[in-house]
Formats: sequence, structure tokens, C-alpha cells
Amino acid sequence: MVTITRGAPSQAVLQGAQHVLFVEGTSDGLDVSVLGELLSPKLRVEPLGASYSVRSVAMALHPTYPYYWFVIDRDDWDDTTVEASWQTFPDPNENNLLIWRRKELESYFLDPVWLCTSRYILSGTRSSDIEQWLENEADKMLWLEAANRVLVSRRNLIKRRDGSLFSFGDLQGLTRDQVADRLVAWPLLAGLAAVVRVELAAQAVRIAFDADVATLSDGVIPLAFNRGRWIQLISAKSLFRSMINRWFLVPDQSKPGHAKLSGRDAERAVAVDLLKNQQGGMPRDFVDLKRTLDGLV
Repeated sequence: MVTITRGAPSQAVLQGAQHVLFVEGTSDGLDVSVLGELLSPKLRVEPLGASYSVRSVAMALHPTYPYYWFVIDRDDWDDTTVEASWQTFPDPNENNLLIWRRKELESYFLDPVWLCTSRYILSGTRSSDIEQWLENEADKMLWLEAANRVLVSRRNLIKRRDGSLFSFGDLQGLTRDQVADRLVAWPLLAGLAAVVRVELAAQAVRIAFDADVATLSDGVIPLAFNRGRWIQLISAKSLFRSMINRWFLVPDQSKPGHAKLSGRDAERAVAVDLLKNQQGGMPRDFVDLKRTLDGLV
């Protein structure tokens, strides 16, 4: 049985099972349900909220608790950082943090062949039906996804710009106006201004947008399955939810008649069913994570 607790790790969690995997989300979220099914009963799965919370806890706990592991969504991490996390995970000398290769956990369930093995799939549904549906739905999102990738990447270029802040001695004895003059001329601001001039120039933004469209589509528009990286990199939460509503029927066993589950309950039921009964079609990243952690517990 997988034990689940809301929020940040409590003292009870820290004193509980020796091996714990911390994930994003809440106790009723998909991450906890999916990874709990995948890894139970060898270790506990605990939710920690947003991605930045998981990263912060990973940095704080890994020196003291080497058998606490952490998994976060890819979100806007680049390929180099993501692959490095897989090559070194788990590494208690670093942070024991793994980053999914796909944008978010739901992205791994956008696999028509695997989905069609679920006992909840609507009768008569073919994998090609879901492929075409995913292509059509993702087409509606392409420009939005590419544009937001550009915005996020430009924002991160500025946020991650190197440069020192003031130390006490830098401003000692100066008047307010003198501090303001020193601030305006400080190298960090000059560096940020240079980044803005280059990276936020209209032509640079257009080039970045075209590059992200190409990454997602491989130049094939309308989108086509197995062309480009759209299935791995577009936002998948709403897409997964719509797909469950359209192509699956999950009976509600707690109610009489023909009642069915909807929303998050239906999503969890389909995902857990696939992991429990159709492991042969599981994504490679799930297989690798399970093998790695099973070997350590």
C-alpha cells in the first residue's frame, strides 16, 4: 500500500519509511497515483506541491536523507539538463533529482496504441482514431505552445544572467544620489540590457518562434504523429483530460445504474489501469525509473 501525505514533508514522513519518492502535486493528483502504482509496495510516494517546492526540498534533504528521491516535470528545462539528470540519477552528492523527458507526467499517456489496451476504452476505438484526434487537438495549440516556449526561454535568459549584487563595502559612505548613480552603472544591469537588446529584438524573437514551431512540428503542418516533438513537449494536462472524456468510459462502481466517473477520478482510473494491467506497453522512462529504484530498495 502506498502512503500519501499532503504538502511538505512532515516529521512523520521524515521518520517513516526509509525510501521515499517525492513528486509534484497533491495527494489526489495523477503523479501520486501513477508513481504509487508503479513503485508500490517498495517505497512511499509523497506529494510536495509545485515543481519549485520539490527542487527546494531536494536541495535541502539530500545530504541527510540519501534514500529520498525526487521527480519533477520537464516544463521548460532544456535537453542537456534533462539528460544529465537521467545519467546521474540517483546522485546523493548532488540532489537525487530526476526530470521527466516529457513536459509533464500526462504526456506519457498520449500513446494511442497503449491507450487502446485499456479496459475502459470505448468499444470499437482504434489507435488511428486517437492519433487523428490528438493531431487535430494539438494543431489548435501549436501557435500558442510555440509562442509560449519563446516567452519562457527569453524570460529565463534574463533570470539566469550571471552578475554580482552589491556588497556592504560597495556603497559604504555614499549618499542616496550617489548610490542611485552607482546602481545605474552597475555591470549586472549593463549585462541585462545587452541581453535584452539582442535576444528581445524583433527579428530574434521571430527566429526563435520559427525554431520552436520547427521543433514541435518537424516542418509538418498540420501536425502528424511521429513527426516533430509535439507529443513530448506541448502542454498535456488539458489534452489528457479531454481525451479521457472523449474516448473512455469508466464506470462508477460506487453508484447504481450506468453512472460513470469523470474529471480527475476518471483520469486516475485510466492511468492506474494501464500501469496495473498493461505494463508491456509502458513508456521507457517508467520502465527505467522502476528498474533503477527497485535496484536500490
